Amino acid sequence: MIYTDWLYWLFVLATCILFYVVPYRVRPYVLFAGGVTFYTYYAGSFIFLLLSEVIIALLLIYWASKKSSKWIYPAAILGAVLVLGYFKYSGMLIETLQELFSFINQPFLPTVEQLILPLGISYFTFELIHYLVERKRGNLPEHKPIGLLAFIFFFPTMVAGPIKQFQVFYPQLQARFQWENIPYGIGRIGIGLFKKLVLAESIKLIAAPIYTEAGIAQSDLSTLWIALIAYTFVIYFDFSGYSDIAIGTARLFGIVVPENFRNPYMARSIAEFWNRWHISLGAWLTRYVYFPLGGSRVSQPRVYFNLMCTMTVSGLWHGAAWNFVVWGMFHGVMLCIHRFFVKEVKPKFPPVPKWLKPGTTVLSIAITFFGVTISRVFFVLPILAGWELTLRLFGLK
Repeated sequence: MIYTDWLYWLFVLATCILFYVVPYRVRPYVLFAGGVTFYTYYAGSFIFLLLSEVIIALLLIYWASKKSSKWIYPAAILGAVLVLGYFKYSGMLIETLQELFSFINQPFLPTVEQLILPLGISYFTFELIHYLVERKRGNLPEHKPIGLLAFIFFFPTMVAGPIKQFQVFYPQLQARFQWENIPYGIGRIGIGLFKKLVLAESIKLIAAPIYTEAGIAQSDLSTLWIALIAYTFVIYFDFSGYSDIAIGTARLFGIVVPENFRNPYMARSIAEFWNRWHISLGAWLTRYVYFPLGGSRVSQPRVYFNLMCTMTVSGLWHGAAWNFVVWGMFHGVMLCIHRFFVKEVKPKFPPVPKWLKPGTTVLSIAITFFGVTISRVFFVLPILAGWELTLRLFGLK
């Protein structure tokens, strides 16, 4: 892991000091140079891919400013999506086609070597798309091209987010140094490292039986349930630990980036869960997938369709395998059920008495946690193995 490398923290210290000693106008250049150095060290020549994407985007933006054309921004966004698709999903596509053709006993000649996924390309692509869309809408502050480069190559969030917004990030480059940011940043980094290295790694030992089909076959029912619940917490401490480290590191530079997790397992509904879990991703999907599809301002069947599409994209973003698609669709179904209950069922019943509300709150939290936990089956395992585990968990096999 990058964050356990002592050289990384030495790099953070040197870059942070340089950031504060240079004039304000030079700060974006420091962050850009720091990001390029960081990425080159850990990802090698893939830095040229990311630089090429940003440079092409800047050229298209400049072209759009000189020549009115409706296709320039969509072309830039499509280009970013295609690059992500090639590196992350082409292998999945070829393997799927091969399986389909073998099922009908027909040869499928094209093959693809296992591509190396560029470090952090999912976060990079989503932030670039955000920038392009908001630039097209005219929602960004005036800035020079170096502003985009500093934003995209801000190394604390390049690998594991959170997904930033340019209009929030860029003005902070002019902020004065504040001593209180240092203890806060160090403390937040410490919390993140503790979550990742102590809690997640320790609980992972309890979750071990569900990581393999052999482990599932050799475990009894109670062991499987305990392992699945443990895995649910492994995912939380792992993801939120990375976010804490990124948030704390960014604060050392006086930059506040979005919170990504807010006690998600205390959510009283699946909708509330997605307002607490991977918050920056949920906000991005809402803004650039759900709303463009029509959001909730359309007919109810269309709203359900929009929710399913959005959560399917969420599943694909998490991993290039069909089990992640199933996981995303699982959450889409839960969101549709919740919306149907809120809109169609709940209004037909009288309000819950005050003395019952604590009990209903606990029950709501338990039901939400149960649904989220069951969905993890398809996050950790391929579809068939996940289905087998689901049957075992409910005593159906």
